[in-house]
Order: sequence, then C-alpha cells, then structure tokens
Amino acid sequence: MNSKKAIVRSGILGCLVIVLFFLPTDSLKAQSDSGYDIGFIPASISEIDVAFPLMEKWKISGQVDVQLVTQGAYTNSNPYAYVQRFVVRPWLIYSGFKHMKFYVGYARNKKYEVVEAGNPEILERRLILMGTYMQKMQKGSLFEQVRFETKFFDDKNGIKRTIPRLRARFGVNHYLNQRDNPIFKSHNISYYTEIMFKFAPKDYAKDHFDILRQSVYYSAGLTKNLTVLTGIIAQMQLRSSGTQFDVYYGPTVALKWNFQPKVRETFDMVSNDVD
Repeated sequence: MNSKKAIVRSGILGCLVIVLFFLPTDSLKAQSDSGYDIGFIPASISEIDVAFPLMEKWKISGQVDVQLVTQGAYTNSNPYAYVQRFVVRPWLIYSGFKHMKFYVGYARNKKYEVVEAGNPEILERRLILMGTYMQKMQKGSLFEQVRFETKFFDDKNGIKRTIPRLRARFGVNHYLNQRDNPIFKSHNISYYTEIMFKFAPKDYAKDHFDILRQSVYYSAGLTKNLTVLTGIIAQMQLRSSGTQFDVYYGPTVALKWNFQPKVRETFDMVSNDVD
C-alpha cells in the first residue's frame, strides 16, 4: 500500500514539473487572482560531491559539496543565461544509529547580480544542523529530514542580516530492477517535497513562509565509487517583499565520489538551493 501511494505522489510531482517546463516565454510573469505577482524563472543546478571517512571507530565521516547554479529571467527562458551562485559546502556526518544520520555543515554562497531577475550580489554564509531518518521498504526507502540553518549576509542596502530558517523534507527512493551486466548499477528513481520557513525581522520580510520545493531525479552507480544524479526541480519562493512568488524550474545534475565503495547512493541530503 505504501508503495502504491508513493507511486501516485511521484506521478503528481512529475506532472507539475512537466507543466512548468512547457510554459511559454510570454507567460513567465503574471498576476494571480489573490493579488500576488508570479514570476517564472528557468534555472539549472550542477554539483560535485566528495565523501570520505574521518573517524571510522566513531562513525564520523565528511563530505564536501561544490555547486554551480545558473538561471534565466522572467523574459529569458534559457536556464544557463546567468550565473546565479557558486557554493562550497563542507559537512561532518555522524552515522552511529541504524536508521538515522546527523549532520553539521557550513556553506559559503557567492551570489551574483542578475539585474533582470532583481537579484543583488551577496556573499552569504550558513551554519547548518540537519538530521535524517530513513525507513526501509521492500524495494526502496522513505526518508524524513529536518534542517535548521542560519544565514549571515549583508543585504542590498548594506544592512547585516542574521536569518534563521527551518526546513523539512519528505522523500521516497524506488530501487529499480537490475539487468545482467548493466552500465548503471544500483539505480533509483527518487523524489521529495521540501518546505522552508524563515524567521526574519519585519523590516526585511513580513512572512515566515519561504520556499516550497519539489524534485524528481534518477541516480545510479557508474563505478563502485562514483554515482551520478540527473533530474528536474520546481520550487515556489515568496520574495522578501511579500508581494511576489518566484517559481524556479529546470534541470539538475550531480556527481558524487565516495572514497569508500558504496553499494547504493540515493542522494537524500542533496541541496538543490536556487533561492
């Protein structure tokens, strides 16, 4: 029963993303009946992750993510038109529990100015605490993830900001059947839904709601150490003005190298940040 419900959810998510992909260019900015402006922005995410053991006796490992995000704009449907940000994100990971992992991370986000989309140039730093709980299914797994992060940056007016943010993610991994002598090993179809709330001063943002994000992706092992991910993402974000929603949509791709060979990699902690 759980597997059937999961398949239905994946179909709904897939339809949403397909609709976003085929929106015409002249519909990239509109106004909803509720009075909010809605802007549609194509984007892409490219990422390389490297995971390595640190203290095996204590079940502590590390990972470093390097991420490049590009985007178009309201009247530009090319997701590679502008560089939005470059991210370096190191992690410490504790895996001492059977179904749970705990993470401590730091992220350096260099955000570049995109005039047409109203994005200022900002250097943002984040401190991150995260936990993931995984439940095994017969041919897959479910995971729930809670993430608390604090963002430090100077806003476009030069005011120093410290913005806490709470994120919750629910995801499903389907393990696909394996053929004899395959090119791709231990491959999966995965999807997740994530919601985020920010806790900012009223002079910066009046609303707590920040982002609703959905992603569907395929992942598979190329070797015992190297895994690839490719998929699509769609997210809706309320701008700090509180009067406009931006909908980002587009492709995402990632490569992950594990220094210790891994039978299956499902990318549960992948950070598809395009806000």
